[in-house]
Amino acid sequence: MRQEMQASSRRLNAAGYVRVMLATGYRFLGEKARPWLFALLAVLLVFATEQVVEHFARQSDLEQERSDVLNRLSTLRARLEGVINANLFLVHGLTAVIENRPDIDQAGFSAIANNLVDERHALHNIAGAPDMVISLMYPLQGNEAALGLDYRTHPTQREGALRARDSGKTVIAGPLSLQQGGIAIIAREPLFLAPAQPGGKRRFWGLVSAVIDAETLYRMAGLRDPDLGLRLALRGTDGTGSHGPVFFGDAKLFGNRSVTVDVTLPGGSWQMAAIPADGWEQIGTNIVLIRLMGLLAALAAGIMVYRLARDAQALASYSARLRTLLNTIPDMIWLKDARGVYLTCNPRFEQFFGAREADIKGKTDHDFVPADQADIFRERDQVAIVAGGPSTNEEWVTFASDGHRELIETIKTPVYDDNGRLLGVLGIARDITERQKQEEEMKRLHATLHALVEGSTDAIFVKDREGRYIVGNRALATLLGRPMAEILGADDHALFPEELAERFRADDLRIMAAGVTETYEEPVVTPSATYSHLTTKGPLIIDGEVRGVFALSRDITERKQAEAALQESETRLRLFIEHAPAALAMFDREMRYLAVSRRWLTDYSLEGGNILGRSHYEIFPEISERWKTIHRRGLAGEVVQADEDPFERGDGTVQWLCWEVRPWHAADGAVGGIVIFSEDITERKQAEQVLQESEARYRSLLEMAPFPAVLSRLRDGILLYGNHRAEIQYGISREQGIGQPADRFYQNPTQRDRFIDHLRKDGRVDDLEVGMVTMDGHPFWALVSASIVDFENEPAIFAAINDITARKRMEDDIRQLNDELEERVRQRTAELDTANQELETFTYSVSHDLKAPLRGIDGYSRLLLEQYQTLLDEEGRLFLNNVRHGVEQMSLLIEDLLAYSRMERRSLTGQSVDLARLVTGVLDERRTDIEARGMIVEVQGLQELTVRADPEGLTMVLRNLVDNALKFARDSRPPTLTIRGAITEKSVILKLHDNGIGFDMQFHDRIFNIFQRLQRVEDYPGTGVGLAIVRKAMQRMGGRVWAESAPGQGATFYLELPR
Repeated sequence: MRQEMQASSRRLNAAGYVRVMLATGYRFLGEKARPWLFALLAVLLVFATEQVVEHFARQSDLEQERSDVLNRLSTLRARLEGVINANLFLVHGLTAVIENRPDIDQAGFSAIANNLVDERHALHNIAGAPDMVISLMYPLQGNEAALGLDYRTHPTQREGALRARDSGKTVIAGPLSLQQGGIAIIAREPLFLAPAQPGGKRRFWGLVSAVIDAETLYRMAGLRDPDLGLRLALRGTDGTGSHGPVFFGDAKLFGNRSVTVDVTLPGGSWQMAAIPADGWEQIGTNIVLIRLMGLLAALAAGIMVYRLARDAQALASYSARLRTLLNTIPDMIWLKDARGVYLTCNPRFEQFFGAREADIKGKTDHDFVPADQADIFRERDQVAIVAGGPSTNEEWVTFASDGHRELIETIKTPVYDDNGRLLGVLGIARDITERQKQEEEMKRLHATLHALVEGSTDAIFVKDREGRYIVGNRALATLLGRPMAEILGADDHALFPEELAERFRADDLRIMAAGVTETYEEPVVTPSATYSHLTTKGPLIIDGEVRGVFALSRDITERKQAEAALQESETRLRLFIEHAPAALAMFDREMRYLAVSRRWLTDYSLEGGNILGRSHYEIFPEISERWKTIHRRGLAGEVVQADEDPFERGDGTVQWLCWEVRPWHAADGAVGGIVIFSEDITERKQAEQVLQESEARYRSLLEMAPFPAVLSRLRDGILLYGNHRAEIQYGISREQGIGQPADRFYQNPTQRDRFIDHLRKDGRVDDLEVGMVTMDGHPFWALVSASIVDFENEPAIFAAINDITARKRMEDDIRQLNDELEERVRQRTAELDTANQELETFTYSVSHDLKAPLRGIDGYSRLLLEQYQTLLDEEGRLFLNNVRHGVEQMSLLIEDLLAYSRMERRSLTGQSVDLARLVTGVLDERRTDIEARGMIVEVQGLQELTVRADPEGLTMVLRNLVDNALKFARDSRPPTLTIRGAITEKSVILKLHDNGIGFDMQFHDRIFNIFQRLQRVEDYPGTGVGLAIVRKAMQRMGGRVWAESAPGQGATFYLELPR
């Protein structure tokens, strides 16, 4: 309170000093400083008000902060007491078991304590001390030295042990340091056995001592939470409360300003203190806001007061300046009231009436001009008043000062006060006599320019910056085939195809940006035709600013068509010569090359060089006089040719040519040169020679062939030739066989007709099996391959024949054996299907029938818990809960068995499935579990991916894999699941990756087998059926599933399905 009074005194003294400074400053600075002094006073007053508001806001924030710390501290106390009591309840449950089994041995003790000392609890170890001597210990490993310890004689533990025995209550000791390292809390609970006789005294069995790990306790209670926002301390070792020493946190926290609560323990208490992590009285958002609002309010008040004082001073100055402006402006300005009485005017208006302002004020127009003109002035005043805004008129007036006439433009505007009440009419008049003369001259020039533009045969137009046509002549309308009303205001997109309009727009923007005029050719597409135009386009510059583009476009379509026709003709001729299949060259009269074909360059080894314009005799200096004579005959107008002509080259080789030399004529009809057509037939001549030699070799080869070969006429089948093997096969000499009809040797003559039809259709037959007979009628099977050939200028059939009689017999034997094997396979398959069906029916029936008794066990056990819970001791409730847990596990197993059985029996339909939609649906089903575990799910690359699958089957697969990830990634921080899709040529692969515990790849195949698990049920609940269902469903849908993993690295499951 004293501090607050001192602060108030300082603020009052400061206010006094301000008043003195204001008075002193006003006295010495005078009128000019008055706005600044008033503004400073307003700012200081607002700041003083802000300090008062901030003081009360700080007090409120501190109380709120202490209340918030107390609430969070109470929550921590409840969590700490809950964790301690939860561990003590476990110890109490153990004492209840020992009470029923006082003679329990080490094995039984370990079996029960095994479920109490694990990572879920803070218990470090548990010891049993019958008759105050430790003989039971879990875990035994590492604690063997404690066996045999007698609490009654131990110097440091005797007092606490005797106190627990004598009080009959649980005693808490510590936290204290352990010999094996670490800090722990010791809980000792005495155990008394029921009296041997009713009404007798309970017998002391001994102590059950539990070591609770202090760090685990702090962590589970949330004292080590980095986001707690509090600084904590605990005191009261051995449950001594506020009188005990500090064992957690900073002892300085137990000061006057900290918040404290008591933590209740069996047989004592601890005291916990806390302050905010950043300390008390941190400047809150509201304080900052109050200061900011105070600063803004002070600035606003200072500015407002300063402007009010300054505006009052400036008003007089503004009035003087306005009067000066009115007196010097060249326009006539006047003001009348609502009745038409003049209130003021400037000197220019005085000239109009020929009177001074003092003589004009208080009078009307009737006092200075004729009545009819005065009435017109008054009528126009009323028009402006009725319109509620400016009204403009033009009229000729005569000045009374010197009698001259002017055309003036008058603007009359009604004037209103702040309440909307009419004050009068303000008039401004300007001499526009010269402007009217300029406008008339501009109209004349515009008419001349319009006639020039409209008379032009070139299209002339102007566009604005947005590309809209604002000017265009008759030639433009004719070109576009549209009336000018449709063109003006439209842009190129409305008049031309999209691609052409975009190009026109790009040209316009480029020209406007560059500021230069360009001339170029461009196509113009109209609804009726496409034209070529020579366009000159430049920027439209008005007052130094580019306002659009202007253009003049001339139709050059006919000229372009003529140029194109000429170019096309030249191109066709060049292409004809260049790509002619024969060697072709065109020469002028001096035998210089004008054009040449590629074949000419190839045949005469001239590739890679440019010979156009060079002399033929320069390139081939070895050319004979005979050829030069032929060239001269051609130049004289004669056509010279030869079908086969040997030509000896310089290297001594002979080249056979078929050639023709023909003159070509110029436009005047004179011979302009010659064209030489030449075809190299050297290869053909060589081929003819080779063919003759080859025919002799093939005839010899055919005679020695190891298979029968015959030649017959196509039209009637008469045999024309048969080799030596044909004589042996058919049992007939060549002289006897030639001239025989071929159908004579077919088992069924109609087979030859079908054979001929097939041969005519395809031109050849390969490996056709045909039944034939020898000359003496002995049947055999032949494999025939035949083709149509030319023999003595007539189509004939050449056939190669192989005797396959022995192979046919073997095929018949094999076919009979295959039929027998297929029949056996069908029988075995039917038997296997029956066995599988019976097995599936048995599995379904057993699983279905087991559900009925399980429902009874579940129902009756639930009734026992609900109605007889108070009659059961702790062990009885434990046993009954174990029964219900077993029933739940059995139900899950049966449900999975039924799902697996249904997957075996149900028919899966293959249809197109949208992967993205299906995955989203499965994730939505598991949304609650995903959010509860804090799992981060990322889905990528599934857009527009479809697969061929059964929707329900694939949903079951994804559901099992998502459940698998939720189960095995639960301890990850945070758990994540990534789902990605990839497409191959024939399939789609879906990849699901989690960051769970993973597995060793040596167990890869095992995890997909039914009832196979890699983890204990106690650690990760489940039945071992889920992944078996996944593999069965993928097999049934024509896909496959596999996984990749490593221990501690998470697991990745791959699903591959057809597209």
